Amino acid sequence: MAAVVTAMWLIGGMIALFVAIMILAGSIFVVNQWEKVAVLRFGRIIKIVDAGLHFKVPFIDSIRRVDFRMETLDLRGQAAITKDNISVGIDAAVFMKIEDAEKVITSVVDYRDAVSKYVQTSMRDIVGQYTLDDLLASREKVAKSLKEIVDELSASWGIDITKAELQEISLPADMKRAFAVQAESERESRAIVTKASAELEASETLKQAAENLKDPNAMQLRILETIKQVSKDQSNTILIALPLETIQSAGASGIAAMASIRPRFLQGELSKSTQNTEET
Repeated sequence: MAAVVTAMWLIGGMIALFVAIMILAGSIFVVNQWEKVAVLRFGRIIKIVDAGLHFKVPFIDSIRRVDFRMETLDLRGQAAITKDNISVGIDAAVFMKIEDAEKVITSVVDYRDAVSKYVQTSMRDIVGQYTLDDLLASREKVAKSLKEIVDELSASWGIDITKAELQEISLPADMKRAFAVQAESERESRAIVTKASAELEASETLKQAAENLKDPNAMQLRILETIKQVSKDQSNTILIALPLETIQSAGASGIAAMASIRPRFLQGELSKSTQNTEET
């Protein structure tokens, strides 16, 4: 009989020890460095604890963990209409961080979904205030406006919007073709203007050169230089048309002197021809 009582006491003690261990385990919790924990007692937040080992009343207290690390909302393919009634697709990213754990728990059910929906609505409103050209040229300004608008509301939820970015603005296929045609036309227009400017500059230079060549001496020097350049190729036959001013300036003696000039290769051919004639 004593043995049975002892066994019962032993079993009861083991059960009590197990229950005590379970109660103790349920009253201890660990908070990580990157989070905070709200302790609720009978559904009411009594304290917010930081990283470390903490205790709570078993079966009475409950905890709610809040991650304080930076979070990213990736919003892809958001449809919007610009001020000039053009449909665009926008890929955006919003970076946010929780500042007040109690507000996040008590103010909004799902803060990620709430911020995401509000960003989408605000982005459509902002894009509707810009034409397509202004939207493409003012991406940073649009992103800044989006950040300020969303941050104003999310602050009441205990959330700080650190940054908002427009990653990409997608255009319809017909608009892409229109932009390509426009860009090509602009390039052709610039090419025509550049070519016309070059021709104008060349004509001004030629006009100045023509004014300088009115001097007969300058014209004669130009002719001699041309003869020098052309005479490098001995297979060429050179016919020179001299202006009347040059002939008058050179005079009869000058023309005779020019006519008496013979290239060396012609003199050699003449000497060879004369020698062959004499031998015959």
